[in-house]
Amino acid sequence: MMGNMHSGATNPLLEEFTRVLLELRWGDMDAYGHVNNVTQLKLLEEARVRALGSPTHSSDAPTTPGQHGVSDTVSGVEIPTIFADASATTELLVASHAIEYRAPIPYRTGPIAVDLVISEVRPASVTVGYVICEPDGSRTFTVAETVIVFIDIGSGRPRRLSEAETEAMESVLGTPVPLRRSRR
Repeated sequence: MMGNMHSGATNPLLEEFTRVLLELRWGDMDAYGHVNNVTQLKLLEEARVRALGSPTHSSDAPTTPGQHGVSDTVSGVEIPTIFADASATTELLVASHAIEYRAPIPYRTGPIAVDLVISEVRPASVTVGYVICEPDGSRTFTVAETVIVFIDIGSGRPRRLSEAETEAMESVLGTPVPLRRSRR
């Protein structure tokens, strides 16, 4: 399950991270024989949900394996469960994406690695950074960031993270991913 160390996992762009291993499907390929850019956003979403918890956790099927749907494909820095814990009263919406495609992802029968970091915690949002890479860290395919905004279901307006949520997220705050065109 998750812990603080990977068994040999490395990433030349990140020091500490949460790793999610995802299997590709043949249907993820485009006419050029590599993973389509839109499909890559779906891989980021799947990795985010597995690492941070389902944003619909309060209504998910009770048979979901592991804590908040996390299976043995997730390792590294254990991210606090505030996303799943907040799901009954809060919508977690994507406010923005920044994505850089550095190399095509070819089809393979083994998993691809998606390494995540919490790179910024703001009053009503959290920024998640990602690196899609070979599981051995030898090649980087994609570098991206997503800003997730916390929305109160009752009012439909952004809500501030509680002090406990902020402290929990700040406890795993990592270095931002190295986007070539910085948004900051």
